[in-house]
Amino acid sequence: MSTSAPSKYSKTLSTLAAALSLVSLSAMAQERESAPLGIYGGGAFGVGAAQWECGTSCNRATFSGKFFGGKRLTPGLAAEVNYMFFGGLDRANDTATTASTGVAAVRQKMRALSVGINWEVELLNDFTNSLRVGWAFTRKDQNLTRAGGATERVIDYGSAPYFGAGLSYQFARDMRLLSSFDYVVKGHESYYLFGVGGSMEF
Repeated sequence: MSTSAPSKYSKTLSTLAAALSLVSLSAMAQERESAPLGIYGGGAFGVGAAQWECGTSCNRATFSGKFFGGKRLTPGLAAEVNYMFFGGLDRANDTATTASTGVAAVRQKMRALSVGINWEVELLNDFTNSLRVGWAFTRKDQNLTRAGGATERVIDYGSAPYFGAGLSYQFARDMRLLSSFDYVVKGHESYYLFGVGGSMEF
């Protein structure tokens, strides 16, 4: 009796270990089958806003969007690239600004390419929260109207910190609907992007 009891326990533990191993292998196989490369991509479109100073008149919001792609380093962490584009914004300078800068009006477009990290946390079934941080390389394209009426095109390149956040819903296998907020931090030249879109994982 003293030798049979440990034998039974040992067999039970071996059976449980084997069952857990099968479940683990099945889950890993499903994960590899659903997204074997760990690569994803997508896009979002919505409203972009510029945090710039107005003169006599200006508009701060315009149709904007982004495309993005990433490579998973772990199930919840990925290296990611975002390409953001912001539509044209117009500003008419006041008399004092026109006199000091020689510019009466500005039409501006912005592009930004960010490189960084995307950290994802599952909130509920099929809902995932994401936080992004990185560095953005910017291209500002301005059409200037001088005080005398002449026009000039100026392109300015720069860089700035980038932050983002989002919420996604997995509605199908390897496919998500998402909402996102992106922020390129450049003081009075900062840009925001609020968008909705989708993504797919490969």
